[in-house]
Amino acid sequence: MSKEKSHLVVGIDIGSSTTKMCAVIHSENPDIPPRILDMVEVESQGIYKGNIIDEKELADTIYKGVAAFKEDVFTRRTHTIFSLNAAGISSIINNGSILNSSINNEITKLDLDRLEKETAISVANIKNKKIIDTIPIRYKVDHNEVPASPIGMTGKRIEGKFLFVFSPTLYIEKLENTLSKIKINIENIVAGPFAESKVLLNKRQSSAGTALVNIGHSTTSIIVYENNVPILVSIIGAGSNDITNDIALGLQVSLDEAEEIKLGKSEISYSKRKLEEIIEARIEFICERINLELDKINRRELLPGGIILTGGGSKLTHIDYMFKSYLKLPIKFANQEIREYSNEQLIDSCYARVYGLTFFAPIVLADYSINRFIRNIFKNIRSLFKKILP
Repeated sequence: MSKEKSHLVVGIDIGSSTTKMCAVIHSENPDIPPRILDMVEVESQGIYKGNIIDEKELADTIYKGVAAFKEDVFTRRTHTIFSLNAAGISSIINNGSILNSSINNEITKLDLDRLEKETAISVANIKNKKIIDTIPIRYKVDHNEVPASPIGMTGKRIEGKFLFVFSPTLYIEKLENTLSKIKINIENIVAGPFAESKVLLNKRQSSAGTALVNIGHSTTSIIVYENNVPILVSIIGAGSNDITNDIALGLQVSLDEAEEIKLGKSEISYSKRKLEEIIEARIEFICERINLELDKINRRELLPGGIILTGGGSKLTHIDYMFKSYLKLPIKFANQEIREYSNEQLIDSCYARVYGLTFFAPIVLADYSINRFIRNIFKNIRSLFKKILP
């Protein structure tokens, strides 16, 4: 039992509609998927479009989720990981270079840290946002690209290409205030798209060039992988609830009736053609926002792995055909991936984000072969939350 306790991990994913919590026990055998002890889902309060509007209500939401666990996992040795899901999370790629100042020109970790800092300084000023993560995409030594980390190599000029991930400063401050008030020890914080990509994208997809798109209640997240590293992370403030609002306005029905109509469960009379026009207009808007993000990395209509859809909004009828029409890319749903990755413990990819969080505990990172960017994913976030993280 002591080994199980040391592997007990809890993920907390706060969405605009619901908050999900997942408690798992990871096996020491990397071929065995973690055993899910309990999965909790409660209604979120104090969140709007992924942003915190009431810190007390958010704290109450977390408490309700903890109380809903069948067994008190927090009385055991538990590693707890929290997700960042704010609308406005974005990324930018920047290049930098330094000259090696060592006598023998051997490259050390200190050199790479200095390169990263110098590159971050040269990033264009992004108002009201903070860097929460920095991920190396590639390195060059004396103008020659190296396949991995250049530590131990010799060279005079070191170049690096990095992905910088940003979060709104106000969201960071409010989240810090909220977490400082609750008595749950949050060890790590991860941007939500990273968590679900861990369990929904395979190596072939992340190598070829694939976008994982999560259509949530009030936000849509995009993460793009190429050559097994992320090259774009973004969360936009539009989701399936906007479709509900559009239906309510367009058909002049209540929000509850609009939700039923959207899900195909309503028995009231309405124009099917008008409904299709309303839904397609909103989907077109979301797809155009996705294309604008892909334009930042010059990947519009240029992802061989296509789009992998997840999230509650991906359950909308014929959404895959609409996405394929507007994005001009192959479309695939992620439910099969979550079934395989969890060994049939989960059948709905909506739980991929909270489940994926549990793979980011240090004890899991030590036992599993995960890309090097994941091993450093907490560095910048820890500095932002040093007051509340151990």
